[in-house]
Amino acid sequence: MSPTELIVAAGQATLVLLVILDPIGVLPVLAALFRGFSPDERRRSLDTAVLVSLGILAGVALVGTQALALFGVTTSELLIAGGLLFLVLGLDMMFGLLPTSVCDPRTACIVPVASPLLAGPGAITTVLLTVNREPFPSGYLVAAVAMVVALGITWAILRRLDDLLRLIGERGSLLLSKLMGIVI
Repeated sequence: MSPTELIVAAGQATLVLLVILDPIGVLPVLAALFRGFSPDERRRSLDTAVLVSLGILAGVALVGTQALALFGVTTSELLIAGGLLFLVLGLDMMFGLLPTSVCDPRTACIVPVASPLLAGPGAITTVLLTVNREPFPSGYLVAAVAMVVALGITWAILRRLDDLLRLIGERGSLLLSKLMGIVI
């Protein structure tokens, strides 16, 4: 694989992963989860959640295919399961079907922010497909670049949570969430 092909593949994988991570669409969810957090607790929780998400996705990239094989799950079956979970997530974003919860600052919101919100089934499936799409080591390189860049952009956006929510307002936030639900 040529360097140009690697760059294009990494760009495509980054874009797909960024759409799945949906940092703008999760703003309203995070605002609700972080209600009552001090600004410092919110920053630390976001930092921890993004790092844990990176660790989860990196672990999936390294041993995910082997773990699936161990349990007898194929990539196609994972795609179907991921698609069904996307359906539920998209419907929840559009219609608010699932109950809301709040986070505890002591747990840094690892659950539900790091997983399943960021490193959820869609991101995991994307990383696995990216790793398996290209021969070794290109697939791993493309996946690593995509994970770091997409989570870096997500982190930068989420760190500006309060400013962005003020900028887009409650209605804009709701509209973005609904639109991303349709995209998902």
